[in-house]
Amino acid sequence: MSTPAVVLPRRLRRSEGFLISMILRPLHAVLYRHAFGGSLLLFIAFMAILLSGAVFLPVASGADEAAHYVYAAAVVRGQAGMLEPMLPARLANIHQFATCIAFQPDVTAACQGAYATASSAQMLTQTNAGLYNPVFYAWTGVGTLLVPTEYGLYISRALAASVTAVFLAWTTSFLARNTRSRLPLASISLILTPMTLYVGMVLNPSAWEIATLFATAVSGFAVAESSGRRAWSEAHSLLVASGCVLIVTRGLSPLFLAITASIVLIAAGRTRMRRLAVDRRSWIIAGSFALTTALSVIWVLIHGTNYVGVVRPATLGDGITGISVFFSQYHNQVAQMYGTLGWLDLPSPQILSAAWVFLLGAILVACFGFAPARQRIAIVVAFAAAALTPGLLAGLQWSGGGWQGRYTLPLVAALVVIGTLTVDTSIAHARRGEPMILQWEDGMRWLLAGFFAVGSVVVGILTAHRYLSGASAPLEAAWKWTPPLPPVLLALAFLTGVAVVTLTIIGRRTTR
Repeated sequence: MSTPAVVLPRRLRRSEGFLISMILRPLHAVLYRHAFGGSLLLFIAFMAILLSGAVFLPVASGADEAAHYVYAAAVVRGQAGMLEPMLPARLANIHQFATCIAFQPDVTAACQGAYATASSAQMLTQTNAGLYNPVFYAWTGVGTLLVPTEYGLYISRALAASVTAVFLAWTTSFLARNTRSRLPLASISLILTPMTLYVGMVLNPSAWEIATLFATAVSGFAVAESSGRRAWSEAHSLLVASGCVLIVTRGLSPLFLAITASIVLIAAGRTRMRRLAVDRRSWIIAGSFALTTALSVIWVLIHGTNYVGVVRPATLGDGITGISVFFSQYHNQVAQMYGTLGWLDLPSPQILSAAWVFLLGAILVACFGFAPARQRIAIVVAFAAAALTPGLLAGLQWSGGGWQGRYTLPLVAALVVIGTLTVDTSIAHARRGEPMILQWEDGMRWLLAGFFAVGSVVVGILTAHRYLSGASAPLEAAWKWTPPLPPVLLALAFLTGVAVVTLTIIGRRTTR
């Protein structure tokens, strides 16, 4: 006589996935069903990450942060487009705060107390950011009005972080709700490097450029894919908002937008391009971009934004030589893209930056294999743009010097987006008949999510140790400096934000 099958009560069967039921399902119910709710949840998570760093990191600890803060203070006081503005001493002395810790990884932020001043006397100061487009600085400069001292930088950082978080959250939520495979969402871990998060914590327009080009690439691809529909969609709104902010962020941003738009159109193909050409929604977007670009380019041409603080090549031959100079040190650029923080004096562990390169290459190779012929061309062009454009610009404009890895991250973001979105449908179709594809996709989402979490936490610990005790001091060494809020509280906020983003990257379990 055979033994009857044991059937568990439904309540017990459901309890098998207790962790998923209690944590992942409520999170995914918001992320995958509600545009506003998902974006708001991710905005809070990204703000927790960015604000915890903004409060923890010492004043002027970011590369050129003192110059950005001085220019922000100058712009809101009617001195835009000036390299030598007149400012109160309590704002101008932020350069001294930077001097005591820049390029000295063993010196903690305790040294900054010696440079604090109570004087508000007007004095002439300098900023190498004084010819940049003033939009970023007009917004963040409000912090210098609310707290007109060197410590107003904390408010300015928070204002900058709010915009960065908006576009990171909105775009991540959009991917979670609109992709058919999990690869595009999981691959944002390759965009959210410690450097991306770090420039979002300090006062630096590079964070806006990375976040908005990421958003522009995602929404632009979605608009091109839906070119036959008539209704104005969320993708159109995201594209207009991110594209216009991108254009005014940095001097090269209009060029980066043009490169990304060209790659998206290549991926879209001729039929969709013709539909876009007669679509009135496209005219609205193009008109917005054209007007914003015209104003931005005029500013750049009048003020010479892209040539501040660098050596221009005397001849074309010198510029070509500068290209080779740039690529001879390309390994430094790669390390900076993943995370060489501070004043480029706080490198991340080499194993993490090497793993980032390996994962990026693996994803691109997989995408190239899945993609049809036309979209393979788009992936190749996107790769060439990310790999070659920085060297060409650095060589022909700056004699091969002056370029930093964070300047390349927007193009890397576009590369990841284009590569994964071009194969989104192909992977979703392929996994129906190939169990190995399903297993690979599930494996990649866990691997990429884990890489993001581990990298963020490890680099976060090393960064905190550098400013609290000094880079070469033992990890258990006593703290010589403390931030405005308790480090334990800031660490909790940071880890909570990282946890939410990690669970988002993991996404739902893929099905056939």
